[in-house]
Amino acid sequence: MGHNFILQGNVSVAVRSEAEMALIDKESAEKAFKNQKKELDTFLKDKGFVKYQMNSYVRLNNIGVLEYFDLQKERRGSKTVTANYALIPLYIPHEFLSFDLGDRLGKLICGKDVWWDYSNETAAAVSFGNIIQAIEEYLLPWFRDRASVDALNQELINEKRRNESYGGQLSDIQQAWLDSLEKNMDHDDIISNNMKVLNLPDKIRKTSL
Repeated sequence: MGHNFILQGNVSVAVRSEAEMALIDKESAEKAFKNQKKELDTFLKDKGFVKYQMNSYVRLNNIGVLEYFDLQKERRGSKTVTANYALIPLYIPHEFLSFDLGDRLGKLICGKDVWWDYSNETAAAVSFGNIIQAIEEYLLPWFRDRASVDALNQELINEKRRNESYGGQLSDIQQAWLDSLEKNMDHDDIISNNMKVLNLPDKIRKTSL
């Protein structure tokens, strides 16, 4: 999957020089971002995702795990954007949103961080089209391949081995997640509480696949 994918609209560095940023019409760039984000909104809505916070999207799969995606703008005005994804088990108590399994979209595509350009309407159209293609060819299959207890169990075991190889360990939530996969528990109360704590849109339960 994804073997025909070619990165387009990406920039070599996330942060442009001051001289480069001075040439960008910031108002036009933000308008381009908003226009193209509507295309992303429509695409993800068709896939069962619900908008969450400003530039985030969530979908609840059939085993109580939140599938999360967001756009992250470069903060210093370069008019570039990257994307993050994560799996978050809602049947493990959370005090805040934590990305329990996930990374940058670029890492999934090509093993490195990728930033896309939205400095004008043309650049933004190419970039958002590329992001949508990457979601279709890389991210959605990644979510799908981990939408079972057995697959998650193996993913967490692999994560534990990777961490231990350089002297680390699983986070507390990751370890609790791994432990919970071996138990047969009723999670409805925990999921409902996490929905409130994380201020998740209630309709994700209705639109989940």
